[in-house]
Amino acid sequence: MGVMACRRTTGLGAAMVSDGARLAALRELEILDTEPEGELDRFTALAAELLEVPISLVSLVDLDRQFFKSAHGLPEPLASVRETPLDRSLCQQVVIRGAPLLIDDTREHPLGIGNPAVQELSVLAYAGVPLTIADGHAIGAFCAIDTTARQWTERDMRILTDLASAVETILELRRSTRSGWTHDPLTGLPNRGFTFAWADQLARSRADRDVLAVAVGIDGLRAINETHGAGHGDRVVALVARRLRHALTAADFLGRVDGDVFVALHPPSAERPADAALAQRLRRAVDAQPLTIRGERTAVRVSVGLAAGAADGDGARLVTRAIEELRVTKARRGPGLGGVASSATGSAERARLAVAVAGATTRGEIGVAFQPIVDLVTGRTHGFEALARWRHDDLGEVAPTDFVPVAEDNGEIVRIGEHVLHSACRQLARWRRCSDHELKVTVNISPVQLGICDIDRRVSSILDEHGLPGHALTLEITEGVFLSPGAAERGSLERIRRLGVQIALDDFGTGYSALGYLNRLPVDAIKVDRCFVEGVDSDERNAAVMRAILAIGSGMDLDVIAEGVETHAQSELLRGAGCRLGQGFLFSHPRPAEEIALAG
Repeated sequence: MGVMACRRTTGLGAAMVSDGARLAALRELEILDTEPEGELDRFTALAAELLEVPISLVSLVDLDRQFFKSAHGLPEPLASVRETPLDRSLCQQVVIRGAPLLIDDTREHPLGIGNPAVQELSVLAYAGVPLTIADGHAIGAFCAIDTTARQWTERDMRILTDLASAVETILELRRSTRSGWTHDPLTGLPNRGFTFAWADQLARSRADRDVLAVAVGIDGLRAINETHGAGHGDRVVALVARRLRHALTAADFLGRVDGDVFVALHPPSAERPADAALAQRLRRAVDAQPLTIRGERTAVRVSVGLAAGAADGDGARLVTRAIEELRVTKARRGPGLGGVASSATGSAERARLAVAVAGATTRGEIGVAFQPIVDLVTGRTHGFEALARWRHDDLGEVAPTDFVPVAEDNGEIVRIGEHVLHSACRQLARWRRCSDHELKVTVNISPVQLGICDIDRRVSSILDEHGLPGHALTLEITEGVFLSPGAAERGSLERIRRLGVQIALDDFGTGYSALGYLNRLPVDAIKVDRCFVEGVDSDERNAAVMRAILAIGSGMDLDVIAEGVETHAQSELLRGAGCRLGQGFLFSHPRPAEEIALAG
């Protein structure tokens, strides 16, 4: 009886699979018979890792075949062919049902018995969820395949469903781009999708000559936003874009790929300038003179990352390499092309800061400001982020983006970090004694501190001194730790986490490769960069990215904190999308502890 029911469904499904409107929606995406993409491949790899299965697929169900847009773990020759007839497809059944399909053991299920693909691939367990775009059409399935029988759990399905939701978001963004949504509204420059597509076009057009990609990142944009507000930061971004555009030739391409990151593409030509010369020209275009915004002069610097090569026709990979080089430069703050200073004057200023910051902690110049992290559902304060502040007698207030890299270079960051951690825990203990709920505190920790062999003992000692449990503290790290983690840093994170201390990844979403690291290192929370929060109530792209990040957080049981919340509309939209925690000027600027009055 079960087999007959299955046959009736399959017969009905033939019409559903061949539905003209569904097929038109699939073809509108223009992804059939296209090459694999890193953005989607990361999700299939993540599904395989989280679910502990050998194969994971993004399968698109066409009229008479299924096409694997992303395939993790497929054996050859199927991995090269990347498609099968529908009579071998379990994914078409997901499309027919418009609902998840779970098979714990294909040897005992009507859809598995006699299926040649099941036999050839030794598929003994299958779990698939539909990929449905905004108009309601199921265009394919996101699936996990195991070569041993297993009972799929609720957790398995939550992970698979949330990852599928993120894939759907990417596909919707693609469709929006196909509809003409190709430029960044703030700068007028081509957006991320357009930039990657143009890079591919360049690489394919002249594969015999190198394309040069230069990623340019604004240093300290976050601090500018925190100090002057997002509006001021937007004007900085717009003016930097204008200066970069003027520094390039008419044949060069410039796009904005992230909140503070631009990518310049120089086409293949015999007259291509030296890589270093072009990078220096772009830096000088921004660094040479302060920006003037509403009569106020703002000094802005940029870092760069370079990648050059024919790229075998894969321009997107070339752009990714340039962005990753930029991220490494920013995270490590090392010398070279992407250094903080790009001139003799900058070097002299850095040397002056290095002298001044040495001993700043001992002299009592380092203070701590606290910014609340708020529960968006209840409106109550969940905790605080502790932020280092430096006031020097001659230099005045020095921005963290200026003094932290210098302090990391000369080792002062270790004393600064311990002072901030002591101060934050001491103040948290006071607040917890007079509050009716258990507040938490978040403290930034430098890669330099993580390299110290006994950092976990130092953290444990500070917690014990102030009578705090480990779960009251969150240590916040930057993506730089994730890009090239050494054994010392990795070991430190694992030992710290065993204390009950949580680890949060800051500025999530700005690093192209951040997703791949989430399941490899001990992370409990992600803080979404303000560049996605700023337009979440007015920019559908930002809202879509936010939904994808929330889906990832939910699937991996991670807390998600939205940074840079400045309006009630942003707060309401984030709360409605399932984001529980927020931080930003809407709730409070960073303030000294004595200026903060706790309710309740």
